[in-house]
Amino acid sequence: MISARKPGLRRTVLAASAFALAAAGMQLGTAPAYAVAGPTSKYECRDVQTPGSLFPGDEVACTLTVSTAGNDTFTNVVAEVTIPANTVYQTGGTLQGTQKVVFNLGEITKAKSGSATLTVMVAGQTPANTAISSEAVVKGFAPNGAFDTTAASNTLTTTTTGTGQGPKLTAKEDRASVNTFGRAETPISDLVDAPAGVTPKIELVTSAEPKKGYVNFAIIDNGQKIAWTALCTATAQQNTESFTVRVTAPGQTAVDAKVTVLLGNNVANQGLVQPAECALKP
Repeated sequence: MISARKPGLRRTVLAASAFALAAAGMQLGTAPAYAVAGPTSKYECRDVQTPGSLFPGDEVACTLTVSTAGNDTFTNVVAEVTIPANTVYQTGGTLQGTQKVVFNLGEITKAKSGSATLTVMVAGQTPANTAISSEAVVKGFAPNGAFDTTAASNTLTTTTTGTGQGPKLTAKEDRASVNTFGRAETPISDLVDAPAGVTPKIELVTSAEPKKGYVNFAIIDNGQKIAWTALCTATAQQNTESFTVRVTAPGQTAVDAKVTVLLGNNVANQGLVQPAECALKP
């Protein structure tokens, strides 16, 4: 015996299915149907040392500018910048791992733009026709939600011919501080940037100004450091004395770095020896 179908049950199932589809449609309708727009980003890399001819050892500065022409306010803006391949990180932002640098740009408005600059050095022995470029991801919050945008820099191309070929030493300026009659040290890494595989050496330290007699110095650790010894200056005021430091390396042109030594009774002591009492001088 065959049972007859029950029309009432079928209508109930169809009605329940229609209700479920309608509910799902209402739920999907609550999701935003657009991407949140962020501020405008401009990203540009340039050769600092030999514009137009990018050599191994040259410094490249990549500058990201974030701005808006509208009336929206963007908050907690952060830029994550990639370190270009075939380069060595030098300065800028907070280094995270080996391939990324982070900049906190804060708030971006029509009246307040944000800027971040990453500097790198083209690695030694980089072949000609190597592309050097970077990418920046800009994140933050717009009035209508979070945004995440990407900006690509222009591309620079290396060459290994012509003047300027090969890695170079680059001199820097440094400040040392030591309390009266204390002692401090300056490592060579504070005086020059050296390409990978190049070992620089401090050869000579001379006064960059008339000798004031505030500080003595000695080249130590086979030319890898300078030891500064502050003398009794009989004053609680801060005094400075500047020096020129000649740095050499095999196959490199010598460079002159500058160090300004700050000393006195009230400066932050970076010394290795505690300050001693100094007798007052007439």
